[in-house]
Amino acid sequence: MIIVSAGDNKFVPGMMVLIYSAWINNRDAQFYVVDAGISPEGRGRLLAFCRAHGISCSIVQVDPRLLARLPASANWSSAMYARLFIPDLLSEHSRAIYIDGDAVVNSDISELWHLDLGNNLVAGVLDGLMRPAFLNQIGLRAEQYINSGVLVMNLDRWRAEQTGNKTIQLLLSRPNLKFPDQTAINLVARDRILYIDRKFNFFAREYTHFPKMTPRIIHYAGPDKPWNNQRSPLAEIFDAYREVSGSDIPKPSRGWQFKTFRRTIMGLLSLRPKYWRQLDYRLHYQSKFIVPHIRELRARAGRMQGTEASRA
Repeated sequence: MIIVSAGDNKFVPGMMVLIYSAWINNRDAQFYVVDAGISPEGRGRLLAFCRAHGISCSIVQVDPRLLARLPASANWSSAMYARLFIPDLLSEHSRAIYIDGDAVVNSDISELWHLDLGNNLVAGVLDGLMRPAFLNQIGLRAEQYINSGVLVMNLDRWRAEQTGNKTIQLLLSRPNLKFPDQTAINLVARDRILYIDRKFNFFAREYTHFPKMTPRIIHYAGPDKPWNNQRSPLAEIFDAYREVSGSDIPKPSRGWQFKTFRRTIMGLLSLRPKYWRQLDYRLHYQSKFIVPHIRELRARAGRMQGTEASRA
């Protein structure tokens, strides 16, 4: 199983936890990190962390000049384009699972690895949160548009059909695309996308928008990252993997958000459905997923450490 992530220096803490979480749940996985602006110190941290756990991880670098050609965004780093170069950077592989550096894998995902992609270029999860006006503007329907945070990439077909180059040319010709890399992938791969279950790209920040489920990959999309803000939704899962991995990522302070607390209490007292729905979902995931998963993770990590100690 080939798992790839990409990012710049800001995503090094996230990628450390992502790799560990994917590895402890998928021990046969081989990892690649696409360097799209990681400092030498960051590269060293990542590789030392993986060596300490016996994780097979290689760092490959995308040419900064290629990234610099693509449209800049005030909201996102040019590192978002790195996934477009994976087929060329991993020329010896026929497929890869791409996962954003702000995600946690909390289960076996071999089902993704063994998907029958057929002639499809990519597999992904429907985004589900795009505004109709935006979708009309780009000529896609809600049931066509996927989120690019988790992708199963048919690298053979991408190379054969020069999909990466087509995507780049689209970006250059339409520099004002919203969600540029993601939208360009959707447009170029249109009608050649295999749609997979939301549990493989579970949006932590918007989890109340979708039916309750047991997520397999939690995606902390949005401005609040769990390595910076412990109050971000489902941050407990990230923090548990951070803890058992023994990483040097400091635990963020929870802080006290009085305005948020007051708004929630007032919403509940005024019987506003939004706040009661949030409470219902929060209690559900806390009891059915977060607490039991963290308990099982710590027990498994303890058994692994015990086995390694006995071998030593």
